[in-house]
Amino acid sequence: MAIASDIKEMLAIKMKARHDSYSDQFTRIVLMKLMLMGAFFIGMNWYNDKVNCIIPKPNDFSDDFTKPACWINGLYIYEGVEHHDGDIGYYGIPRHLDHNGKDAEGAYCSTHTKQSNRPVEGCKPMKKTFFLQYQYMVFLVAILAGFYYLPYVIFKRVNTDFVSLRDGIKELTAEAIHKSYFDRTVNPRNRMRMRVALTLVVKLLYVLVNVIAFIFLNEVLNGKYKYYGSEWVSWSKLGNAVSFNYVEMTEQSAKPANELLPSFAMCEVFEEAVDIKHTVMNSHKFVCELSNFILYQYIFLIFWFAQIAGIVISVVGFLAQIIDHLLTVFCFVRQGSSAKEMYKKVTLRECEYLEFIRKKNLALYVEVIGLIQPKKKGRAPPPPTNDKIYPSEELKLISDEHQRATAPAFHHA
Repeated sequence: MAIASDIKEMLAIKMKARHDSYSDQFTRIVLMKLMLMGAFFIGMNWYNDKVNCIIPKPNDFSDDFTKPACWINGLYIYEGVEHHDGDIGYYGIPRHLDHNGKDAEGAYCSTHTKQSNRPVEGCKPMKKTFFLQYQYMVFLVAILAGFYYLPYVIFKRVNTDFVSLRDGIKELTAEAIHKSYFDRTVNPRNRMRMRVALTLVVKLLYVLVNVIAFIFLNEVLNGKYKYYGSEWVSWSKLGNAVSFNYVEMTEQSAKPANELLPSFAMCEVFEEAVDIKHTVMNSHKFVCELSNFILYQYIFLIFWFAQIAGIVISVVGFLAQIIDHLLTVFCFVRQGSSAKEMYKKVTLRECEYLEFIRKKNLALYVEVIGLIQPKKKGRAPPPPTNDKIYPSEELKLISDEHQRATAPAFHHA
């Protein structure tokens, strides 16, 4: 029950207002928590991690030594052994363990003779792929969780002004907001421009973090990760009789999961001992099972879809930020000469302040506009709206209306 409650607390995502956008939150909350959960389950499996190998009974070689030796040295498969032409077998493991090559016709063969250990002509060795990911995967996934959170740490450093504005908007008056955020002696123009530029850099950093994490996992998993999810979907459509048929393995029967992390592999252990009477030297080759890789296969399947979504969402977030700035400039330009003059005085950062204030408190927004813009009389104000507004000629009218409404009234006796 304690573990279940810990998992529930780890996965819980509280719905509340946050400083960053939804696209950023997907990376630093959803992907980060997903990596933490993956590290949790992989860690529990790693704690009881074992490698079991087939040791024939006539062989008096110690099983107690074989398991840790194979775990330390790693296990391997041959890339050329994908299926067994309708016969039972394991992915990446030839039917005869001494077959470590292929001839010109594609038949399996031994590259060296058994007794004299001489090279066999025409038999080219097959490429080995080693698997030792179980030794460090728990630490790698935990590091990725922190890697996904890194852009948010930089974001908070860059956007200290927005963080303070969001936290204090309920208590601050219009005069205090104007003094803290729109007074150039307190908040210089160059600093605000730098914040806008660094915010775009953070958005780009989210994209880079998602792409780098995906490429990094692909490299760790021997280049088999990049198409893992799509190949799994294609394999799942083959039907039960084909996709799970290990008795009569065909080319279609090769699971994408076994291509990524095989559940069976080979291990070689060298035996050597010397005493007064005997000298023992022997090389052993075993078939071993890696049941912990079954868990990894499903975890990385979830990771793959989440990471692809993270890349897409982060790119959309980066483009949305650029488009938002372009729309701000475009709306100013379209609203006439007064708006253009206003745009020369107001930075993009100040537009972001005003838009945030408008969404939170329209009355406070009008007061702040009144402090920013010069007085202008003689025109009726437009009605308040919840649509996106930019400081322009129309906003001046709202400000004038607010000033007239709050001015003291005089009555003749």
